[in-house]
Amino acid sequence: MDKLKGFRTLSAAERQMVAAATIERAVSAGKMLFSEGEPADGLWAVKDGLVHIVKFGPEGREIVLEVIPPGELFGAVAALESRAYPASAVAVEPSHVWCLPASLARDLCQKHPTLRSAILGQVTGRLRQAHDRLRSIALERVEQRLARMLLALAEKIGQRRGAMVELNVSRQELADMIGTTVETTIRITSKWQQAGIIASSRHRITLSDPEGLQKIVAIGPR
Repeated sequence: MDKLKGFRTLSAAERQMVAAATIERAVSAGKMLFSEGEPADGLWAVKDGLVHIVKFGPEGREIVLEVIPPGELFGAVAALESRAYPASAVAVEPSHVWCLPASLARDLCQKHPTLRSAILGQVTGRLRQAHDRLRSIALERVEQRLARMLLALAEKIGQRRGAMVELNVSRQELADMIGTTVETTIRITSKWQQAGIIASSRHRITLSDPEGLQKIVAIGPR
């Protein structure tokens, strides 16, 4: 945790304090790290693996608001403002996460305004993306939402293979991210695979034609 962006501005003694107070946890896929409404007693970060920030609808349907890759913080705003967590966090693959007591994070941020700015700067962009995702669910057609999500994931967690980008993501996870059914996601990805826009397997999608996805976002399904 003390090596993350922002924390590097602390003194050596303060970084040692952060390292001593930070708890590292190994978590399995599907493990809930915290639930919506719980007091935010920790500021979290992903060391390795992947975490989703999710909301659950009245019938238990899951919507993924944020995808947290290694090296990024989560639960930060609630921890710094002594509020309840506004959503839940779940590991979607075997992961290692760090948790720093919220009280220590608040004390350090009060002493070092640049640390608070760095932390909030990292999460602000993701909060904007979460807002845009909810707006997309309300206004865009499913194919546009799916194309937009694949492009966003490519930027965030994609592995480049020449002109193509590989994503370790399942169709069920994609369905949860854009607020649709897995059957609809399978139908759309199968059509795109036939068109040469993507190649897919059970837990992997390769973007063969990112420009094709950009066109879908811009003008709707083709």
